[in-house]
Amino acid sequence: MSIEKFEKGPSLTEQFEAPEVMEFYGGEVEVVDIHPENKKTEIPVVVAPGWAATPEVFRDNILTLAELGRRTISIKSPHGIKAEKIENFPEAELQKVAALIKTLKKKDIDKVDAVGHSEAGIYLTLAATLYPDKFRNIVLVDPGGMIGNDNPWRLSVGFLQDIVKQIMRGIKDRKLVRPTLTSFREGGKSISSGPVRAFKELLVISKIQIHELLRELKKKGVGISIIHAADDKIFPMDKIQDIAKSDQLDGFYSVKGTHNEFFLKPKKYTRLADQALTALESKHI
Repeated sequence: MSIEKFEKGPSLTEQFEAPEVMEFYGGEVEVVDIHPENKKTEIPVVVAPGWAATPEVFRDNILTLAELGRRTISIKSPHGIKAEKIENFPEAELQKVAALIKTLKKKDIDKVDAVGHSEAGIYLTLAATLYPDKFRNIVLVDPGGMIGNDNPWRLSVGFLQDIVKQIMRGIKDRKLVRPTLTSFREGGKSISSGPVRAFKELLVISKIQIHELLRELKKKGVGISIIHAADDKIFPMDKIQDIAKSDQLDGFYSVKGTHNEFFLKPKKYTRLADQALTALESKHI
């Protein structure tokens, strides 16, 4: 009697380290697509990096969601790809929308959940506004576009304050050194790959408002929650709370930490994002 041997597929880490490169008109997209062995839902979750970030910055977040049973997708395209112009929608963000939507279409994915950090809250909201049937639930982590009138100078100072605090915390807690250095390295590469486009993105982040779009998305049945850090210097909590209302959101989670807490403490805060998605899923039952 022979014993049949079954080979295991690639591990979650191996899947992360073997991204697929997709060529589109006007740009290239690198796609991480992780399939856990036992899925809790057939709907994949997109982890969308914010300004100047890449999937490598959110490596532990992506792997944690996969460990929790979610097929997890993330794309590397810091400035997006060429996109058609749409009136009243900023070109810098439409390029990121195009990279995401074209990737989903090429992979034959009809619908996703999404978790977006910082600027990703903006382009996910725009993507869902333009393609509402593609999105089931969205969790925005420390999102841009939710603090009212702003300017690039104040935004830049906020980024600097957060970076200084992150460095000081890294001196005291060595566990924060690796994610901090990764975010600096990837951010530097992203900005240097297109400094003019990076600056245009910063201008959009300081001007755009997404709360009215969230209100319309909620009316259409898209589940929306926000996770926001109490000590976020880039998008201050008090300003977020002034604008975020119940008719825009299904859930609001206030957490400890700074703007980048999501990837500095990935296990803890990714589990919260998973719980937020689970809570939103109950809307669709």
